[in-house]
Amino acid sequence: MASVIDWNVDNTEGLVDIGTHSLYLRAAGQTRSPGRPAVIGIAGLGDSSVSLTAVLRNISGFARGFIYDRTGLGESQMPSEFTPNSKSYVNIATELKQLLDAANIQPPYILVMHSMAGIPGREFLHLYPDDVAGKVFIDTVTEENYKHRPEKLPQTMRVLQEGVDMSFLWTARKPTMTPEEWRAVLDSEGLGNKRPSKEQVAQLLKAARAEFTNLIPSSDILAAKKQFDSTPMGLKPVSVIKGDSPGEQREVLKRIIAAGKGTREERRMISDYLATADEKQLWLQFKQLRLSSNSRLVEAAKSWHNVNWYQPDLVAKEVKWCLDEYEKL
Repeated sequence: MASVIDWNVDNTEGLVDIGTHSLYLRAAGQTRSPGRPAVIGIAGLGDSSVSLTAVLRNISGFARGFIYDRTGLGESQMPSEFTPNSKSYVNIATELKQLLDAANIQPPYILVMHSMAGIPGREFLHLYPDDVAGKVFIDTVTEENYKHRPEKLPQTMRVLQEGVDMSFLWTARKPTMTPEEWRAVLDSEGLGNKRPSKEQVAQLLKAARAEFTNLIPSSDILAAKKQFDSTPMGLKPVSVIKGDSPGEQREVLKRIIAAGKGTREERRMISDYLATADEKQLWLQFKQLRLSSNSRLVEAAKSWHNVNWYQPDLVAKEVKWCLDEYEKL
């Protein structure tokens, strides 16, 4: 069902019916002119669009930007017939296309992807190559990430972090967000004054767990397409922004140890991984440059993993570079 809202003008937000359920969409920035790429933000694993509000604000002065909540996250609905396969990363890509079509947001698009969103963002490229004008990867996951870490590492870190004070993420390095934007992020994490209902929490956990469960299977599906062995973007611009995920994880490990959590073996597993994590992360980020003959890598020196929190202006700068490079084609 087509949306009755004209999403190409004004700052607006709301639910868009994609047939099986509705997804939340927010738009801001300049009135879109014909042929001018729309900038589409895709949040990381289990995150809602509020994690990208500062990025949207920073690009709104020179582009038309959109952020949205995937199925079951943020303000978006869950379909009545939801299964874990609903959150395959190929399905995430097709749902994004359904959303854009329903809202009459026509291509071309510059995709701005954070963390795990790099995988569905590249599935979108595989499915709709002519629709993609450029890409900005924000410390993204690739199909090879899980092969370079211990199998038990993600789940072990998740368990050991429970109950650990993680406030260093916004005290040691300050997010460059407005108070309103930051309150929305804290609320979305259950750390603010606005507490979600039990039903909302249950839906969020169900959706986030399904995304986590699909990470490795979806990585293997993308790997089979061998995008790094070709140049699927041609001369269309690609920017890769490298954050400091290993540095963030080292800070987390310090707090895990200080809290007396984790066995000796668990701590050693994490420590051994982090000893070479910087080199591995750089290589994985670097490989994404192969997607285009016109690509560049930028280091977000003031950020940990959530570059979109700490340096949204840097993300906007790379979006502007992509727009400028696309116009030269």
